[in-house]
Amino acid sequence: MVSQCFNPECRAPFLYLREGRLIALRRRAKPAIAERVEFFWLCGECSNRMTVKMKLQGAMSLIARAEDALPAHSGKLRAV
Repeated sequence: MVSQCFNPECRAPFLYLREGRLIALRRRAKPAIAERVEFFWLCGECSNRMTVKMKLQGAMSLIARAEDALPAHSGKLRAV
């Protein structure tokens, strides 16, 4: 369950879906085990500057977004 911003320096409480970015990532522990989906939320301020990526080892990482890759803010949430 998502309760706060994934950014450890922020930790804003998750109150509404209308702000920020909800990210769904598929994770597989072993090839024989079914996939599971994990959800992460970045508040509005953090989602404008950062995103969540999965490293090869399966750990989640918070990375800065490239300036030219920033989408125009539409106010909509999207899962990737």
